Amino acid sequence: MAAAGLRLGSYRLLPPLPGEKRLLTLEFGHVKMSVTRTQLLALPTATLTTRHAQLGRTFTYQGVLLRTLASAMHTLGQDMRVYGSNGYVATIAAQDYMTAPIILAHTADGKPISILEKGPLTIVLPSKTPRFEQKGDYWVWFVNRMTPVPGH
Repeated sequence: MAAAGLRLGSYRLLPPLPGEKRLLTLEFGHVKMSVTRTQLLALPTATLTTRHAQLGRTFTYQGVLLRTLASAMHTLGQDMRVYGSNGYVATIAAQDYMTAPIILAHTADGKPISILEKGPLTIVLPSKTPRFEQKGDYWVWFVNRMTPVPGH
């Protein structure tokens, strides 16, 4: 990864801080890019207050809209495959992330998301949207990789 001029779509990403851990790998086309928390924080931020059913709590999450990431990856309109470091994989339909505020969250209640709260990156959904009540499989914890679905 070059120190200057790293781009994710139209976004210019700053170089990682010395020693900063790479949290997320984005793979699209012939590109494989790893990004850090600092780099994710530099992307447009969305806020969503939603209930995390597995933790039984409501959080105010901040992160990057999935549609923003898909657009930056030049894969807008393609289903996205999201991988967790725990081996879980989910496919999120383009029609869902294009029309709803599905977020790759990096912050919960103003703090980095801890491992105990399913972080440091997690996919969160609007809990008060009936269409997502049956989409519990979209909640991906410990997110570490995203790709468009092959063949789309």
